[in-house]
Amino acid sequence: MKQHYILLRFFAVLLAFCLFSASVESQLTATAQDSSYSDEYENMTNEEKQAYIEQKLKEINEKLNSLAEESEETEEYINTLDEKIKYLKNQLTVSEQEIEDSQEKITSLEQQYEENEQTIAQLEVEISELNTRCDELQEQFNSNYALFCQRIRAIYISGDTSVLSMLLSCTDISSLLTRYEMIKRVSQSDKKLLQSVQSESEELTQTKSTVEEKQQQLTDTQQTLVETKQSLESSIISLEEQQTEYQEKQSVYESEKEKSDKLLKQLQDDTQTYSEYRNQDQEELEAVNAEIAAAAEEFKKQLEAQTTTSATTTTKKATTTASSGESTTSSKTTTTKKATTTTQSSNSSTLSMTYPVPSQTTITCDYGSAGYSGHTGVDFSCATGSKVVAAESGYVFYTKELNYNYGYHIVIMHDKKDSSGNYVYTLYAHNSSIVASAGDYVTKGQLIAYSGSTGNSTGPHCHFEVRTPSAAYSDCVDPKKYLP
Repeated sequence: MKQHYILLRFFAVLLAFCLFSASVESQLTATAQDSSYSDEYENMTNEEKQAYIEQKLKEINEKLNSLAEESEETEEYINTLDEKIKYLKNQLTVSEQEIEDSQEKITSLEQQYEENEQTIAQLEVEISELNTRCDELQEQFNSNYALFCQRIRAIYISGDTSVLSMLLSCTDISSLLTRYEMIKRVSQSDKKLLQSVQSESEELTQTKSTVEEKQQQLTDTQQTLVETKQSLESSIISLEEQQTEYQEKQSVYESEKEKSDKLLKQLQDDTQTYSEYRNQDQEELEAVNAEIAAAAEEFKKQLEAQTTTSATTTTKKATTTASSGESTTSSKTTTTKKATTTTQSSNSSTLSMTYPVPSQTTITCDYGSAGYSGHTGVDFSCATGSKVVAAESGYVFYTKELNYNYGYHIVIMHDKKDSSGNYVYTLYAHNSSIVASAGDYVTKGQLIAYSGSTGNSTGPHCHFEVRTPSAAYSDCVDPKKYLP
């Protein structure tokens, strides 16, 4: 009986393990597929991206409908809705790209149309000039050709009289020479006339051929102009349709954002654990953080320059005092004490943070996906007006009062580096008021602000971020690594 019981337990454990393994494998497979989809998505055309997003939205809507049957005011429903909003945003991005491509195409077609019109105008001028030249050549050719015909007729009438017989019939040398000169000039004139007729005929033929080529080019360009105009008109209609469709998608996106924010607010009001609305404007976020990073770099340069100057001045004073021989002992003692104090302070300056809100040491919204996707800090829900203190000593280098994003926020550059020797920065957001000012040196636990719910906030709380080795948004790390 006992063996039978053990055998049943063994099979139960084995079955549970198999189910767990299948679940983990399913999750890993899903993650791998999502990664694969992400890679494929980047290489898709706009049309393929739209189709992919439409399919994803269809799947998410089915999931939302299923979850809504129980309740919309759940974390899972809100997370799924936020996933839908993400795809709607991607859809808008693709639509924006399509609109941009259409606008570029229209600009290109308009330029082509203008160039075609200019080409047609130029060809018409050239053809007109060539036709005028043809008329002139024809008239000149007709005139010379008539003269040439007259000469041929004259030669024909003169019969078989040869040049030699004309010369031999002369009675004296003078008449011989005169007749020879006359024959020579007539011959040269005939030759010149013949050459003129030939060259004029060739030029006339060539000019007419050029006119035909230009005329064909004009016809082709006119046809291209018509096609360009049709394509331009079609593209404009397509652009207008895209813009209308974009506005509709924008309306859906804003509506879903509003719904998500409302549900999140209701949920967090019930639990009294507040954080940020999750679908904030990315461009605003990037702009604010770029300003913080730039201010940090500037402050760090100034601080390091002051430190270098101070160290150089101290060294010079010590050297001067030692060489002067006056009150040498006293000066050396003072300098030694200062150096000792600095050394002791430096040796004991280990980064050790305290909680930013002394009255609330429980994290109510965690870092990263543990809180929500893209959460770059931790949140401490607390009553409005709660004390917000410096987590560690350092310099306040940046404060800002915004009605969006971080709201009333303050950023500190700490004078103690981490174990790797990197600078550490902390940010305190959504305050109701700021006590410390930019340029202030604050000690650990010193009051710097009062908590609130300014900016992108669902309710009163302190949003706390740690950034290292720089104050850039991309250098946000999990604050729990530094908190007690």
